[in-house]
Amino acid sequence: MKRTIALLLTLAMAISLMTGCGAKEKEPEASPAPAADGAPAAKSSEPLTVAVQSFYCSSMVEYIQANELDKAAGLDIDWLVFNGGAPINEAMGEWDIAVTGGAFVYALANYGCKLVAHQVDGTDGNYVVARKGDPLTEAKTPEEMAECVRGKTLLTCIGTTGHYTLNLWLESIGVSPDECEIMNLEIANVYSSWVAGEGDYAVLTEPYCYYDMDEMNTEIIATLGSIGGELFESTVCTADAYENRYDDVVKFVTLLYQACDALAADEDLAVETVVNWYTNCGKTLTPDEARTSIQGKPFLTSEVASGITLGEFATSYASWFESRDLIDSTGLENVKANIAADVFDDALAALK
Repeated sequence: MKRTIALLLTLAMAISLMTGCGAKEKEPEASPAPAADGAPAAKSSEPLTVAVQSFYCSSMVEYIQANELDKAAGLDIDWLVFNGGAPINEAMGEWDIAVTGGAFVYALANYGCKLVAHQVDGTDGNYVVARKGDPLTEAKTPEEMAECVRGKTLLTCIGTTGHYTLNLWLESIGVSPDECEIMNLEIANVYSSWVAGEGDYAVLTEPYCYYDMDEMNTEIIATLGSIGGELFESTVCTADAYENRYDDVVKFVTLLYQACDALAADEDLAVETVVNWYTNCGKTLTPDEARTSIQGKPFLTSEVASGITLGEFATSYASWFESRDLIDSTGLENVKANIAADVFDDALAALK
């Protein structure tokens, strides 16, 4: 049933996105990128199916679409839009590439996908919250916090960065997840349920964590960064795409960084792009909220990416998951084996 709902949501949102992109005005378009002989780049014979999230971690896709970078590169792309990373993983087999978030670790560990890029520094935008006046807001020590939290209901979306943040925070105060009731909701429903008064504590993620906390009668207890965590939002491809459509995967990652470079260089353009992305995904985001996201969770440029050792973060991230039995030892070894640094390096080289 859960898978059926995810797929129905995917189809509905994909239609919304395609309709929105077809109706909106586009920025002045660049000429198609020429091939070596000066002709437009040749298209691949089969469409490349790309899964994206209807959230900030995939928002650079809006720039790719608006400027038709995919067409200029000769890529025929079918876009599938999902309301989070967990549904993307559940739809494995229906896409070739996924521009996703922290749930990428499961794609590598359990489904044989390949890590090909990091597109956003996603450390910010993951907040553990309590309601104003809750005893937790007055707790001064981990022991006092633990006493407040044990036996309470915590809202999060399992398998996402919010879930990762929640687990790290519980660990930091000496509480096992088994000592609490963790309610698994879709990302947007974590927010709506929280403001409706459900749950004792929650992890709000971008963009909801950037909403007015006073209006939500809410206080921030911890952030991913404050408890020593870090996160790179990540792009993966399937093993089949890696083995049989390597050049297309490299082209797409090149476009991803081309978009990130443009958006990082022009904050106003980035704000407009992110707002349009949310609008075309059937969501509402104000320019101020978009700017907060951009400033808190910067797009990773090709220059920044060139200083990253692809796989270093993924291995550290997956090791934590394995140590908490969220993936098994085989899954950890799978993550280590599924780092496609060749795609990453070839895409960055194409931009030089």
